[in-house]
Amino acid sequence: MRANPEILWIALVVNLGSLIAKGSAWYFLLRQTGACRWYAAQEANLLGTAMNTVSVSVVGETARVRDLSARQGIPISKVAASVVRTRAIEALALACFMVLAPALLRLPPLLHDLQIAGGGLILALVAAVWSGRRIRLLELVPSSIRTILSRFTEAGSARAFAPAMLFALLSWVGQWATYHLVLTAFGIPVTLSGSFTALIVTNLGGLFRLSPGNIGVTQAAMIVSLLPFGIPPHEALAAGFALQAVQILPVLALALLAIGRRELAASFARSAASP
Repeated sequence: MRANPEILWIALVVNLGSLIAKGSAWYFLLRQTGACRWYAAQEANLLGTAMNTVSVSVVGETARVRDLSARQGIPISKVAASVVRTRAIEALALACFMVLAPALLRLPPLLHDLQIAGGGLILALVAAVWSGRRIRLLELVPSSIRTILSRFTEAGSARAFAPAMLFALLSWVGQWATYHLVLTAFGIPVTLSGSFTALIVTNLGGLFRLSPGNIGVTQAAMIVSLLPFGIPPHEALAAGFALQAVQILPVLALALLAIGRRELAASFARSAASP
């Protein structure tokens, strides 16, 4: 009742911008596998994200791969590989956030171990990319790990990797801004450190998708992450529900509009083809 609707609308727009940045990162990696339109990548990313918000598995990832492959004529295996590389770049961008955050923010002890893990992830991924072209470091690790890391070494030239990394970083910045705006809309006196902690803990807590759209999991993570900053649990709970409304409802609405537009276009095409 007391939330500021204007700030929530700004948070909604910023979150959609974060989604577009995420789709753009995928687009630059997709271009290495074949001709692909930016709009098609964005629409497939939108549909996949919408399906992920109502499922407890990786149905959305499968949907985005099949949708883009069917519309752009790119082999499914290549599209799936690009999704794996995109997730690796997103993880690398988050790891960079975790390493650089202490220079700007005062974070609780909860995130200290995660900072170390982030630094280790950066070193591992950079070593994987470098070894793929230089010292063949991947040959020293077990075959199961080598298979996973080799997907990342195939990310393509720096011309593709650099913009993909940039847009992945912009996507995380957009998510951080969304969290901060939602908390601010509720009049919660949260610092940038608090919203950053909420972003990290919520995303890590939702990795396993224990519920559709991680409903319940997100709220619990918000409460845990904001407790060190003196935010009462009931306020964090309310902000968690508002956050998911901002993140989920517009994506579902846009996905339904996209599907409806396709069906309408297909219906016109069938009518024009019929005698």
